[in-house]
Amino acid sequence: MIRSKLISALLGLGVLALVASCDVVEKPYTETPVGPVDTASVKQNVLIEDYTGHTCGNCPAAADLAKQIQSGYGADRVIVVAVHAGSFAEPHVDYPMDLRTPDGDNLDKTFRVSRVGNPNGMVNRVTHNGKLIIGKDDWSTVTRDLLNQKPLVNVSMVHTYDSTTRTINAVISVKYLQAGTADYNLVALLTESEIEGDQTDYRVVPSHIHNYVFEHVLRVAMNGVWGEPLSSTPVSAGTTITKTISYTIPSDRTWNPKKCHLVAYVHRYNTIKDVLQVVSKDL
Repeated sequence: MIRSKLISALLGLGVLALVASCDVVEKPYTETPVGPVDTASVKQNVLIEDYTGHTCGNCPAAADLAKQIQSGYGADRVIVVAVHAGSFAEPHVDYPMDLRTPDGDNLDKTFRVSRVGNPNGMVNRVTHNGKLIIGKDDWSTVTRDLLNQKPLVNVSMVHTYDSTTRTINAVISVKYLQAGTADYNLVALLTESEIEGDQTDYRVVPSHIHNYVFEHVLRVAMNGVWGEPLSSTPVSAGTTITKTISYTIPSDRTWNPKKCHLVAYVHRYNTIKDVLQVVSKDL
């Protein structure tokens, strides 16, 4: 009896050590599937990527619409990321804040959203009426349709945050509900909300708002803008792959951890880059 209790205690300590580790797991832990895969309890979530800028007078209306969609379905089902990129996001004398990021610029360069014009965005990076870049008035329709689909994977995330070192350790597990190909990548983002600054809003007079509140602002892709592969070979249904992603917030960043969120999603990077599943948690 004493021996079995000792073994259980040691195993428990091992699990705690894994969660608290500051090292990125180079090779993900893979769990071999056993028995049938239960997909009935897993729901499809949706990622709305809102491309915006502080001198875009029509962008606040899009942000409000994204917020309404999220409120309608729940923040656990609809995750919003605001990507500040393109000419509308450039700082000016009257708009000094710079919410652009290298990761956001990379995304915008790839998908060319700001070239089409803002406000525009993507919803799980799927096409609607033959177009990948979707206007705000269609976000609700696409979101509704996607939420009713059966997910290909389930994503779960637990994390720790050390306020002294400002280090984040996120343990993210991806379970394949259906067999998957070798192009699935896992991405972990950090966003921040309740940031006050200058914004143009054509709905009000004067249109220059000095204390506008920005939400869901992309701060960084913690493991690279395209993430990292889950597997170099096809994966069978029922398999779970777990990775630990670590990131330390630089000392010169004034981000407020209490207003930050972790966003993790799986997308098909080497093919069409569509988002298969997404989750978010408060930092």
